[in-house]
Amino acid sequence: MSSSAHLSLARTMRLALKELREILRDRRTITTLVLMPLLLYPLLGVMVKRGLLSSLESTGATAFRVVVESAEAIEQLSRQLEEGESLLPQESVDDSGNPLAELAAAAGEKQPALKIYQLEDGVPLETVVRSRQADIGVRLTASDQKGAGNGPSFQWMLVHRDNSQLSDNARSYIVRRLEAVNEQYVLDTLTEHSIDLHLPAVITERTIAVETKQQSPFITFVPLVLVLMTMTGAVYPAIDLTAGERERGTMEILIAAPISRMTLLAGKFLAVLVVALLTACVNMLAMIATLFTLGLDGAVLGGNALRLMPLVVLMTVVFAGFFSAVLLSITSVARSFKEAQAYLIPLMLISLTPGVFSLMPDLQMGPLLAITPLVNIVLAGRDLLQGDFNLLMFGIVILSTACYGVLALTLAARVFGSDSVLYGSSSSWTALLKSPDERLATAAPATAMLALAIVFPLFLVVGAIPSRLGQMFALSLPQVLLLNIFVFLIVFVAVPLLIIRLSNVSLSSALSLNTRVPFAALVAALLFGISLWPVLYELNLVVGIASRAESLQRMLETLVDDLEKTPLIIKLTALAFAPALCEELFFRGFLQTSLRQRYSATSTIAATAILFGLFHIVVRDSLFLERMIPSTLMGIILGIMLERSGSVLPGMLLHAVHNGLLLCVVHYKTQLEQLGIGLEQRSHLPPIWLAGGIGLAILGGLILWRTRPVSS
Repeated sequence: MSSSAHLSLARTMRLALKELREILRDRRTITTLVLMPLLLYPLLGVMVKRGLLSSLESTGATAFRVVVESAEAIEQLSRQLEEGESLLPQESVDDSGNPLAELAAAAGEKQPALKIYQLEDGVPLETVVRSRQADIGVRLTASDQKGAGNGPSFQWMLVHRDNSQLSDNARSYIVRRLEAVNEQYVLDTLTEHSIDLHLPAVITERTIAVETKQQSPFITFVPLVLVLMTMTGAVYPAIDLTAGERERGTMEILIAAPISRMTLLAGKFLAVLVVALLTACVNMLAMIATLFTLGLDGAVLGGNALRLMPLVVLMTVVFAGFFSAVLLSITSVARSFKEAQAYLIPLMLISLTPGVFSLMPDLQMGPLLAITPLVNIVLAGRDLLQGDFNLLMFGIVILSTACYGVLALTLAARVFGSDSVLYGSSSSWTALLKSPDERLATAAPATAMLALAIVFPLFLVVGAIPSRLGQMFALSLPQVLLLNIFVFLIVFVAVPLLIIRLSNVSLSSALSLNTRVPFAALVAALLFGISLWPVLYELNLVVGIASRAESLQRMLETLVDDLEKTPLIIKLTALAFAPALCEELFFRGFLQTSLRQRYSATSTIAATAILFGLFHIVVRDSLFLERMIPSTLMGIILGIMLERSGSVLPGMLLHAVHNGLLLCVVHYKTQLEQLGIGLEQRSHLPPIWLAGGIGLAILGGLILWRTRPVSS
């Protein structure tokens, strides 16, 4: 890190600490951070526990209360119920993770069970059941001690309440066991008289064991609570550090300080982020402590919650950063504390809406929901706590939310750095769309990150359109591939061009479209394009997960079958040239060029390569680690190519040749198989291919190392 960047970071941290100390001195902040959680969660915990116990009573999870009129009825009913219980098939029920079962056990109740009471003399059985003092009444109406078989016979009348689930459950419990006794008596009688009973419809059952997860019905509320508490902690500091400063007249003093406005905003952002995280952590700890103390941790959080808590914390940090940036972007245009509060009321109402999604257990996380702000966080939190989440979807949620946070912070920086912040002008929002008067050579890093924040979710949405249109209109694969070309043009070309136009930046310099390319750079690009694909293919095999090898092979076979009948020119255009030109124009031409003006070459190339690798594993859910490392390595080589040549054109050539050779190998697989070098016949490439690839790559690296940009 350069000395100027280190000094800027130190100033940002000092400013953040200064703002944080001022915020924490406020009693209202301390009340929100500490006192409210300490008072609120124990109260809510007690209410939840009482509600759960009430639910136990209403559903019959605890012992049923049965009343009879005589001691004889207690004795005979208990005997027959025990006999019926022994005749019923023993069901193995795992109540772990069931909140009702856990609370019943904590209350000392056996589940299910009966408690039989004898009525006092003169008290009508119907009155006791009607008044809910008992769940069901059982009256012994007749008995025959001699019986018609091996034992005495009894007649029972069941008295239960109408429209009462608890009373109906008690009735079903008793009837099932008494019917088991009667059925056994019939079978014994038939066997005793050697009667072979031929039934008209004989039913046999076969139970198939299916793995199921007991999920707590209350776990869906936890992500919503954490989201709301995080927002609550960030609202007041964001208003106070922007609109509050302007209302007190201290903003001008801060702006006049010898630090950049971006550094000033970064310090305020860190202060708001820390307060939001403190609020979320205090609430999380208070919640867990309360649930643990009341014995509700397993019932509410489930068995996987504590084990997955680090991922929940990561998600909370990303969301806190996103919401802090959104709040700063909104409150920066407010001229007073009251006006900022008026702006945030609609935001808070909108933020409550996604909570409904967490209450829908059948709603599954998909690519579209994974990039929907707020909804993705709530659903990801629900899936995490339930221990049923997709790592790829979780990565999309984290990256998309981070992109939205960068987008919001970029907007806040533009508003915060304008004169309207100082002088209270009402044109803050219109100033966002106004182009700078001075023409710039390259886009600012904040502008580049804004473009990245737009491109990432846009590609997930627009990229799915060709396949959807193909399904709707029965399009052929070549037609779908041609539609994919327009996707790349819209996302990776149109978006940066629009941002460059609005930012008043020179097109050629912003995209590194330097046509004076060193000839040696073109030679190195061609050598790398020819040699890298076998090296990266073998790297896939080395870093590939063994358990996924079979699925990767099936994926390759499916890809080959789908593309076999597609003309080679269409495949090269849609899958080689269009992605190469468009991705290089954005990742290297626009993103790397913009970041390079502030950061070192090493840092810029590494950051761009990692973003390039992450992009390829998120937008294509077929691979994960297998694609991340090769794509990042390719991004590093392409970044060095731009740094050494001074133009994005050699990188386009390298990328296009690399993709084109892979497609040609797939297209001519039959001819290659006849030569004994087909990819489907062996797990590794022929050694001569790998050795040649490594040799050409080394030669290309030596040529590139000696290459220097042509001065204009």
